[in-house]
Amino acid sequence: MPAPCAATQHGDTTAIVLSGGPDYRRTKRAVGLYEAKQVDRIVFSGAGHGGDSAVRLAREAVRLGVAQKDVIVERAARSTYENLANSCALPGVREAARLVIVTDQHHSYRAYLTARAQCRQPEICSAPAPVPLTAQRRRSEAMKLFAYQLLGRAAWW
Repeated sequence: MPAPCAATQHGDTTAIVLSGGPDYRRTKRAVGLYEAKQVDRIVFSGAGHGGDSAVRLAREAVRLGVAQKDVIVERAARSTYENLANSCALPGVREAARLVIVTDQHHSYRAYLTARAQCRQPEICSAPAPVPLTAQRRRSEAMKLFAYQLLGRAAWW
């Protein structure tokens, strides 16, 4: 399992939301962290498909009460690797002391290991959005994680 985030903030903290389904569960999870003052800003990453673009997710976060100044949009990524590589290169993210990776529960381990390989923050943790975990999702994620590790896109454990 990825390193879980502590309930308290540790200095300059950025949440990175990886684009996901159009039901906004990841966005809502990140907004909850923001409201609880566990993150200072939220990065929404992804070109999206089927209604899950970073632009649309960021718009929903602002509608839910996140200050526009605390929202960063990375709109080019088309994979977990690109989500994290592109986001971690952005000003405001590069300097953050802690990254909180927000994605679905079944995707959180690969996202966490990818962040460890792509981002240079001293602390990286995971705050997954709950979603039912099926055997099919487990198999799919295990295969993708192994491929990412072979390609050097994710840390090895």
